[in-house]
Amino acid sequence: MTQLLLKGVQLQSHMTFANFYGGLNKNVVDYLQKELLTQSVSTYLWGSSGCGLTHLLHALCATANDLQKTTMYLSLKDAGLYTPEILTNVEQVDVFCIDDIDAVLGQPLWEEALFDAYNRMRDNNTILVCTAKTSVRGLKCSLADLQSRLSWGQVFHIELLTEAERIAVLQLRAKERGMIISADVIHFLSNHYQRDLGALLLLLEKLDSASLAEKKRLTIPFVKEVLA
Repeated sequence: MTQLLLKGVQLQSHMTFANFYGGLNKNVVDYLQKELLTQSVSTYLWGSSGCGLTHLLHALCATANDLQKTTMYLSLKDAGLYTPEILTNVEQVDVFCIDDIDAVLGQPLWEEALFDAYNRMRDNNTILVCTAKTSVRGLKCSLADLQSRLSWGQVFHIELLTEAERIAVLQLRAKERGMIISADVIHFLSNHYQRDLGALLLLLEKLDSASLAEKKRLTIPFVKEVLA
C-alpha cells in the first residue's frame, strides 16, 4: 500500500525513532514504536515547543510505512492552506497523524469536521495520533464532544530534554552528518543560543553547510561569525 501525503507535505526522512533521544520520554517512544501499531486506539501527545512532537509523528509514519500500512500526516499549524474538507475519507488510511490540533480549535467548521472524522476513524479502526501544546483539559475547544473524544485513548505528556540531553542529541546528530565538531562548540551552542532542540538542530545544519562551503573548521569564533 502506498503512503498518502497532502500536496506540499513531505515526511522528514531524518526524523526516526532511532535518532530520537528518549530521555524521560523513553516509555512513550517504546509505546509508539512497539505497541501502538498493533492496536486501534487513539493517542494524544502534548508538550512544549521543542520537545519533539513533530519528530515523533514523522517517526511513527516511517515505521508504519515499513510495515506496509498507509499513513497520512497533517500539520494544522498550516491550516490556512487547507479547508476542513481535507479530512474527507481520512478513515481510509491505517494511521492518521495530526500535528498541532490545537491550532484550529475554537473554529466551528474545523471542530465539527474533526469530530466527524474522529467518529469515522474509530468505526474503521484507523489509528489516530494527534499533538498539541497543552493537555486535553487545557484545550480551548468549543465543541465539548470533540474534547471528550480526544481524551478517550492514551494521553502522554512529552517532557523537554535537560541541557545534558540536548548536548547528547547535538553530538549524535553531528556524528550522523559526519561533522568534526568539538565538545566546546557543542556546549557553546547549547548555552548561548535557543534552547529549543529543533532550532538548535537547524543551527547545526547551517553550520555544517557553512563549514563545507568555506572549508573552515567549526571553531567558536567561526560559529559566532556564521550565526551573527
